[in-house]
Amino acid sequence: MILIAVMCGLVSAAEKETAGHKYDFTITDAGGQVLGKGTIALPFTFGSGGKGGATWEFTANEPSSTNRYWAKAKARLAKGRGDAKAACEDSWFTLNFNPDFYDNNVTVSWAINKEPSGNMCFDDYAGSHRFAFFKISQAKAQSKD
Repeated sequence: MILIAVMCGLVSAAEKETAGHKYDFTITDAGGQVLGKGTIALPFTFGSGGKGGATWEFTANEPSSTNRYWAKAKARLAKGRGDAKAACEDSWFTLNFNPDFYDNNVTVSWAINKEPSGNMCFDDYAGSHRFAFFKISQAKAQSKD
């Protein structure tokens, strides 16, 4: 019985990892220098309405210079993968890379019909600090099967 329960748990985790609509994303600084790249699996088609849990994978570059909030945000993304909360309503896309934290979150806010990329912010007790730009590829990411 215990073995069956453990196996069912593994199946659920595997399904969660591959579920969703997968897209490539890029994080850049104000000058266009790439700070990192990743893949996100959203619970809805990008640009359509919806909300829910998402999963992400990310690899940071080592840029020559950045603002002070990039180092803090990069530390939050350092594990390279995780769960997020995503929503899109009236063409306004929001994403929280650290939904289980009450402070020091990495977030995205993007008016997708008005701007080519979203504002990426580090949110702490003093407020929201934009440090970069977030862009999702309009084409879905290639499956890594």
